[in-house]
Amino acid sequence: MLVSLRPILVKVRSELVKLRPKLENVRPMLVKIRPILVKVRSELVMLVPTLVIIRPISVNVRPKLVH
Repeated sequence: MLVSLRPILVKVRSELVKLRPKLENVRPMLVKIRPILVKVRSELVMLVPTLVIIRPISVNVRPKLVH
């Protein structure tokens, strides 16, 4: 799952680099948005252990589903 996200993240990053000049004007807004981003990031960090737990389960379940 995370592997499939990587190309998207790379694309987003390159878009952000192009946008940077415009972002200079938007910085005051970004300051307001940052807390939200931090919160989202912490949510994602909390999700990672869940994904780590789910992955082996899905690996174990898949062979049984095939039979």
